[in-house]
Amino acid sequence: MHQISIFNGISQEELSRMLQCFQAVEFFYHRGQTIQTYSSSLRKIGVLLSGKAHLYCVDFDGSYTLLERFGPNDLFGEMFSLPLWGLEYIVEADTDCKVLFLLYEDIIKRCEKACHHHSQLSDNLFQIITKKSQALSLRINLLTAKTVRQRLLHYLTYQQGQKGQPSFSIDMSLTELAEYLGVDRSSLMREIRGLKAQGILSSKGRVFSFSPPLPDEKGGVRKPDA
Repeated sequence: MHQISIFNGISQEELSRMLQCFQAVEFFYHRGQTIQTYSSSLRKIGVLLSGKAHLYCVDFDGSYTLLERFGPNDLFGEMFSLPLWGLEYIVEADTDCKVLFLLYEDIIKRCEKACHHHSQLSDNLFQIITKKSQALSLRINLLTAKTVRQRLLHYLTYQQGQKGQPSFSIDMSLTELAEYLGVDRSSLMREIRGLKAQGILSSKGRVFSFSPPLPDEKGGVRKPDA
């Protein structure tokens, strides 16, 4: 998906004035540090200015589930995940990170001066929420697939469609991909080897390509169009 920055269409001068008005604060975090723990209230929006981070959930039984990974310009906060009561949601730094925090109420409140940059910021936020909803729908569809092969093929065919190239790269390591798909890494590697042995898939590291015809989402082979 095309990435939208929350500051798209806002000049540097407008941005400086707006951040001062919003009393935005910037923090630096080292790798492994907790950046934010979600609460039930929609208070802060984090903008990852540099580095990488991830969001995970701690279930009732203490098990960890990876929910989302973040890179530069990505946003995180309660409003994007709507945390469930009783579960713990934590954003943790994968690398050294620089984060800008904005108060949610500053963004959504009506601007008395009807500033262009405030309206642009709200519009950008709406578009980002839409994109995140699409990404969540994809994740749900992946996790409802019954087999590792179905999840893998669904993800890879989607990525190929997004990149628009026969050969395409994914943004995750294979370990991260296994976490994203909710499967064991050894099971994922076994399926990749099986698909390569069948001549359906070629891969090297994070780069993949399908040998025609493309597989369908059930793990079979899609017949070529007549």
